[in-house]
Amino acid sequence: MKKFFKTLVNVISWVLLLAAFSSMGFSSDDPAVGVPVFGVFFILVFLLVYLYTRNHQKHHEPNLKSVALVHRIFGIILIILGILSPLAIFNQANFPTSTNILILVIAAVLMALGALAVIIINNSLGKNSFATFLGYLLLIVLSAIPAFIVSQNDKIIEVFPDLYSALGMTYWATLAIAVFGWWGFSLLSSQNK
Repeated sequence: MKKFFKTLVNVISWVLLLAAFSSMGFSSDDPAVGVPVFGVFFILVFLLVYLYTRNHQKHHEPNLKSVALVHRIFGIILIILGILSPLAIFNQANFPTSTNILILVIAAVLMALGALAVIIINNSLGKNSFATFLGYLLLIVLSAIPAFIVSQNDKIIEVFPDLYSALGMTYWATLAIAVFGWWGFSLLSSQNK
């Protein structure tokens, strides 16, 4: 049963990662075409990497240092993609440079605080229920921040037809930050195991 849940979590993780990569298609002129094209492209990339890795592992013992280096490199790339993904999602809004810089800063802060919350939760599970509660509370507060920022910013609301569209795009960007950040930090921390 434990193996089943591990497999299920892996499948869900890959689907979320693929959805996050596919969401880059929203920055294209025609998202109805861009999202599927990005999805197919990244499915092919994942498939080719999987086939290469499987074929390579049959002939060679894995070098733990090179595996850790690859994890570190991909982890950093995914974290950078997570921080940049809101810019790609909001590309059609043509925000001024100052707003784009603010979006980057907010994305980086949200990612860092989300990682901190997960670290608090993981380190306190079964040991300190108050710290675990604080970690989950931090995640809940972080999930409310994008809605608060959008509802208080008239410039963002003016770009979209209504507040719901602005909130939808903001949470799409937040989901991309969360998925890329989680995956990136997971790869960075896996080198220590």
